[in-house]
Amino acid sequence: MCKINNEFLIEEANRCLNCKNARCQQACPINTDIAKVISLFKEEKYDEAGDILFRNNPMSLVCSLICPFENQCMGSCIRGIKGEPVDFPKIENFLMDRYLKNNNINIEGNNNKNIAIIGAGPAGLTVAFILGRKGYNITIFDEREEMGGMLRYGIPSYRLPKDNIDLLEKKLLEIRVIFKGNIKFNENLNNIRENFDAVFMGTGTWLPKELSIEGINKENVLYAVDFLKNDINLGSNKTVVVVGAGNVAMDAARTALRQGNKAVIVYRRGIEDSPATKLEINEALEDGVEFMTFNSPVAIVDNGIVLDKTQYIEMEDKSKKLVTVENSRFIYECDNVIIAVSQKSEFDLISLRNSGFNEENGVFFAGDLLTGPQTVVKAAVGGKQAALDMEKYLMRKE
Repeated sequence: MCKINNEFLIEEANRCLNCKNARCQQACPINTDIAKVISLFKEEKYDEAGDILFRNNPMSLVCSLICPFENQCMGSCIRGIKGEPVDFPKIENFLMDRYLKNNNINIEGNNNKNIAIIGAGPAGLTVAFILGRKGYNITIFDEREEMGGMLRYGIPSYRLPKDNIDLLEKKLLEIRVIFKGNIKFNENLNNIRENFDAVFMGTGTWLPKELSIEGINKENVLYAVDFLKNDINLGSNKTVVVVGAGNVAMDAARTALRQGNKAVIVYRRGIEDSPATKLEINEALEDGVEFMTFNSPVAIVDNGIVLDKTQYIEMEDKSKKLVTVENSRFIYECDNVIIAVSQKSEFDLISLRNSGFNEENGVFFAGDLLTGPQTVVKAAVGGKQAALDMEKYLMRKE
């Protein structure tokens, strides 16, 4: 991440109107007290501001880099009505980076209970920070070698430098959190549950949702989640088509581009209907990613992808309906196709709960496993609530 000039941050902080009923805070999924944090920043009370941020949201460091700001704090800033919104995320990132590097995270309680966290993604790390600081004995299990989940293995480094995850890991070790990687969950769930007082599951959505078209199993076809988590190098000087237009699709296209390839997003609707944020779309365009909107994939063949053109037609009730344009089928030649049409979990929550993995028996859930693919901040919100529920459960058991 580029270093932000303090002068810029001061200027942004001075633009904050310190609204009494701050719309930015109301739009923040984790209810960050933005006005108070900015006021403390202006008074140069950096550690106090950082402490407020971290206690409210242990994922604040990464949220300040990858949150969909346009739909949250910045998108709701009253300054943005007639001009540019206050760039709070850059202030937040400065404060969190400084706070975590300059301060120890201390254990503030003494609770002699053993808690297992299955899944080292943002929801699990949030639970670990909150309960670890209260003195609970925390052990994190993960299938991968290092902690971080999608933060480390799913989000490209140009968006989220990995030293941010390393810093969070260092802070967890300060509160004696134990990490055990390379653990297969489906082989160890019962053993983990039996040996801990409470269990949190935040295993995420690591399996791709399949696209049911002919040719999907060809060797030149990849799923975006596999492409990103396994850091697959496609080579260079190729044409790579990415099917889908969410944030993961943008990440996959921009990663392919950085490998020296032509990257093309294929999407059956218009770019204005894309589930990706405007920031992600604009950055993809700035990088040089091409967009082929109103094209729907039909099949994948040896020399490319078969597409039908689509368009909107207006219905009698004035609503829009997406239809295929007759006789519009064509082949777009490419070397690789990456499918980015969402993800799913390897676990079925209903089956887990029916088999005894439920809140009544001390097993709690949050993150993408519970909600489906969502943002990091929403995973943190879920982890925060789960930590509260787990503590209530453990107190009742005493």
